[in-house]
Amino acid sequence: MEAKEMGEFIAKLRKEKQITQAELARRLNVTDKAVSRWERGIGYPDINTLEPLADALGVTLTELMKCSKGTEKNTDDGIKASIEIAKIQRKKALKKIIIGGLCCVIGICVVLCAINLFVTHSWSLMICGNDGPMSVFVAGRIGNLLPTIICVFGIIILLVGIFTILRSSNNDK
Repeated sequence: MEAKEMGEFIAKLRKEKQITQAELARRLNVTDKAVSRWERGIGYPDINTLEPLADALGVTLTELMKCSKGTEKNTDDGIKASIEIAKIQRKKALKKIIIGGLCCVIGICVVLCAINLFVTHSWSLMICGNDGPMSVFVAGRIGNLLPTIICVFGIIILLVGIFTILRSSNNDK
């Protein structure tokens, strides 16, 4: 299916229904520029827009995808299933990107904490009270082993985050 062919088909159906590009765009929650791009054959509608577009133009998904009226009825189930699978895959990819991003942020924070421990060679814990300036203050000196372990742990978390983000963009797997 060529973008130009689909665009001409969308334009023809829209004009048959006597709908303006702006009206069709409003029904689909897209811009009128997007509808114009489809009709000129510059791009395709988003996969999430195909079903509402077919409904707005009064055709089945199969007719819309084949760019011709009168194709077999009740063959939309396969296309609808494909659209649902694509939506599920997008949600999974988005979830992986979010998890990867959180791992990257946590990993960077842990590495920065380890660097702070390397520089200061001490740690402190301060808990502020409601009625006074400070209720508890604990501090101690540390060597290089603990910051090294924390830094390695932070780097591992950071690498897991980066790997998760890169893996989410690879749809072949």
